[in-house]
Amino acid sequence: MPTSAAVTRWQVDRFGGDEEHYPNGGIWRFTAHAPSVGTSGTSGTTSAGGNPFATMVKRTGAEHLGTDPVWRGRPEPEDPQWWGREATFYESDLATSGWTSGVRAARCHAVDDHDGCRDVWLETVDVPANIDVCERAVAGLARWQLATAGARHPWLSEDWIPTHVRRRGLDNARTLAHPAWPSAIERGLDPCLREAVADRIIDPVEIRQLLQGFPPLLTHYDFHNANIGAVGDEVAIIDWAYVGWGPVGHDAGHLAADVADRELPPDKVWDLLRSAYCDALTEAGWPGDLATVRRSMTTSNVLRLGWQIDHVLNIIGDLPDEAIPSVNARLRFFAELQSSPEMAR
Repeated sequence: MPTSAAVTRWQVDRFGGDEEHYPNGGIWRFTAHAPSVGTSGTSGTTSAGGNPFATMVKRTGAEHLGTDPVWRGRPEPEDPQWWGREATFYESDLATSGWTSGVRAARCHAVDDHDGCRDVWLETVDVPANIDVCERAVAGLARWQLATAGARHPWLSEDWIPTHVRRRGLDNARTLAHPAWPSAIERGLDPCLREAVADRIIDPVEIRQLLQGFPPLLTHYDFHNANIGAVGDEVAIIDWAYVGWGPVGHDAGHLAADVADRELPPDKVWDLLRSAYCDALTEAGWPGDLATVRRSMTTSNVLRLGWQIDHVLNIIGDLPDEAIPSVNARLRFFAELQSSPEMAR
């Protein structure tokens, strides 16, 4: 961490992380308040333009696995949610190689090992991303994925989506019997969503078989707009805890699902980010068929995000009336994707 005699004080703010629920021991922001570089040559701990230097630290470790049954970290390196993967990614060449100008992984200042913890010190990133930054992010990710297609690191995750669905314990009959359906429909949820629930594929073995037909590339797996942001004029991507092999296009589709109906309707967001991703693959020399990319993007996200209807039913009583149309639009869009010709079965 940079130091200087000109530093007046450090401000430490804990703003995220939950050592009980989520798999980390906390996230802090350290800000050094100091004068900018003056004409006399006196230097302070500042960023470009004289702003206070700031850094983030995320605590990871075998003692901070969390209690959430889906997102809980695991102690085994071969598990898709091994607790040590994020720090290992930042120590590897994958964090710094293969990126193109303007889009990259967030810079890591250090990985600090102490007392059974691995603290990851990162530059600060201005999140969440707007739709323009998201569009740049998927294009940069596509180029990085092709540049790293030959990566050979044993710690990279595999089988992430089938494992994720299995840990959610989805059951179509149980979801259809959820007691919140009448009130949800009365408040505006489309009753046709029940048909989508009945058609969900939730067997991890079947999911695995469907995904094996798509070309694998390195996949972030938590690619949403709160993990994408700006550092000056550059786009930076954070939170690489689940990085590993996954179906081409999955991250672009997951991001589209996350930002759907925030700035644009779901179908417009999907088309925009899919086009940006496919165009970047083509420009980077993708040798495959873009129709396969589109099918992979659709199939992998329909399979992964089938739990969203359960989530909405569980929280419907807490949703304000003005949020229902947006929620309904997103769920309907995924129901349409599930029955689309691009959905591999």
